[in-house]
Amino acid sequence: MIACRLAAPKPGFTLIEVLIAISLLAVIVTLLFASLRIAGQSWQAGEQRIAEVNTKAVVYQFFKRHIAAIRPLPEMSEFGDDVVETGSMAFQGRPQNLGFVATLPSSAVRKGLQIFTIAADPARPDTLIVRLTPYQALTQDDAAPILPEVLLEGIANFRFAYFGKTEEVEAAAWRDEWLLADRLPQLIRVSIRLDDGSLWPDMIFPTRITTANDAIIVNDDSLPVDDDAQQR
Repeated sequence: MIACRLAAPKPGFTLIEVLIAISLLAVIVTLLFASLRIAGQSWQAGEQRIAEVNTKAVVYQFFKRHIAAIRPLPEMSEFGDDVVETGSMAFQGRPQNLGFVATLPSSAVRKGLQIFTIAADPARPDTLIVRLTPYQALTQDDAAPILPEVLLEGIANFRFAYFGKTEEVEAAAWRDEWLLADRLPQLIRVSIRLDDGSLWPDMIFPTRITTANDAIIVNDDSLPVDDDAQQR
């Protein structure tokens, strides 16, 4: 009689072990994708934050550069074939818009004095724009204003305020308007609130010259300069 030898069973995984391994693998894959998603969101949030800071820095530098360059020049108006002074300042400051005469940087395409007009875009109230018009146009082409440039988007509210004294008032104080004065304000405050609710402290900038024959001291301790603006 020939004895039958049965082959020894080969070791393997039980069904329970396989199910446990699959469950652990599923948990690991889930955690991996969750980590990747969180990393992607963090990266996107970081890029968005950097973009916001860069935008605020550009706007701050725009106001700082051009407000410091404001000239106390008279308003010009056409009288027949001539351009004559109207007797009032070209600087016109209101709560929601600001107009002044200043020069562009030497690297700019357009040269000479320009009239800056900063206000909300009538078609998009949440967008702040700036328009440029030559102060004294040499030709009809020069007189045409440049297409407005977008300065800032996503604005919930913005406001200008002006510090100084006018013809009628001797004491220097903050005012909502600066019109028909014999001099420029000493300080201009720009308040901006964004629709995303992000923090933007008020910005205060000095004008270097307030009248045609008088220059103010920019670092005068008597002026209420914004501490936050100084730290930028």
